[in-house]
Amino acid sequence: MKEALEEIAHQLTRIADQGEQAGMQISRADALEAWGLRIYEEDFLNALTRLGIEVTD
Repeated sequence: MKEALEEIAHQLTRIADQGEQAGMQISRADALEAWGLRIYEEDFLNALTRLGIEVTD
């Protein structure tokens, strides 16, 4: 579990660093396709939104 949370933190940090360069928009389908930890899908999408990345349907 700890390793999974560390991986989530790492991926979100990477996304946030890229997102600071320009506004980002990503489709829900593309975001979920890139995310391997299905149990955390909603948490992942919520985190993207909090980072200022617009998740579209």
